[in-house]
Amino acid sequence: MRGDVREVLTHWLGADVRVVEDLSDEAQVELRDALVAARKRQAAAIATASAEALRQMPPVLRGTVSRIVGR
Repeated sequence: MRGDVREVLTHWLGADVRVVEDLSDEAQVELRDALVAARKRQAAAIATASAEALRQMPPVLRGTVSRIVGR
């Protein structure tokens, strides 16, 4: 489990991961879980906002814009 936590923290924090190395294993797991949950909430918020933005566009443009933004 420790390797997984380190991998996730390194992925998101980059070189700044050294700052959290002094945290206990439990605190690092808690930080990883918070980062994962925040990323999921952020992805959901972005999906909702982009769907709403597409609904605001004229129907004739929605398909083209959807393809451009990769939806």
